[in-house]
Amino acid sequence: MKEADRLMQSAVVTASIHVHSFLAETGEYNKSPHFHPRNQAKVRSILEGLVGSSPAPRAGLKGIDFGCGTGFIVHLVHDLLAETHGVDVTDEMMKQVDVSSGRVFLHTSLAEATPFPDDTFDFAFAYSFMDHLNDYEAFLREAFRVLKPGGVLYSDLNPNREFFRAVEKNEGEASSSRFLAAEVEGALRNGQLYGRRYGISPEMLEKAEPVKTVELGFDADILIRSCKEAGFSAAKVEHDWFLGEGEYSNDRPSGEAETVEGYLREILPLSAHLFKYLRLLAWK
Repeated sequence: MKEADRLMQSAVVTASIHVHSFLAETGEYNKSPHFHPRNQAKVRSILEGLVGSSPAPRAGLKGIDFGCGTGFIVHLVHDLLAETHGVDVTDEMMKQVDVSSGRVFLHTSLAEATPFPDDTFDFAFAYSFMDHLNDYEAFLREAFRVLKPGGVLYSDLNPNREFFRAVEKNEGEASSSRFLAAEVEGALRNGQLYGRRYGISPEMLEKAEPVKTVELGFDADILIRSCKEAGFSAAKVEHDWFLGEGEYSNDRPSGEAETVEGYLREILPLSAHLFKYLRLLAWK
């Protein structure tokens, strides 16, 4: 790694530890929208499907959760696997991970350089994480390295560049829609939002989320190409969380948000810019 890249990585890691230590200590991180029961049920269903599709005996299945944080994925998957290993750089977050099952093991480590041998895990997880990396392609290479042949990488809640660009383009019309106004603040002005709410330096938060703040998220086609360049035999991207979905689902009768989501999926790729996040699946 070049010295300039090393310094940039160090700055990103330092910012991430600072921001996420604060959010963990204050309890604010566990109030994030993805902890909503509806989303947890969705992710649990995905995890059950992935584990259930493995040809290997469940008694021997191992998973690694990159950027495990306070244990969002670990808590949803640990009972499906023989071992789940959580990796993070923020010890304050990992203190909240439940390890009482005896099947969960935590490691303070960079995601791009873990201490595990090649071909160790059947599954690799990265939820709301890749946009916090200075070099996500290095992470993809590491995930590929530690996965067994046939292993699966599941990465979710990755910011969708098409969405962020669309919100940016229509920023001047924010007053016409409460959903658009919320995304202008939450997607484009997240640093200022966290500064007002929690007193976190906007610059520090933005430095902790370089892909989101510098590149406005991920391009789906480039993400798939990066997976293949890392060695994965196949990869696909799915779109998730339509504009205003969280607030919309809270305001409307049960099932209505699912109907809207279903329609928007039917008209993909035309509606790709209306989904805030990308879900990545890649196979070794």
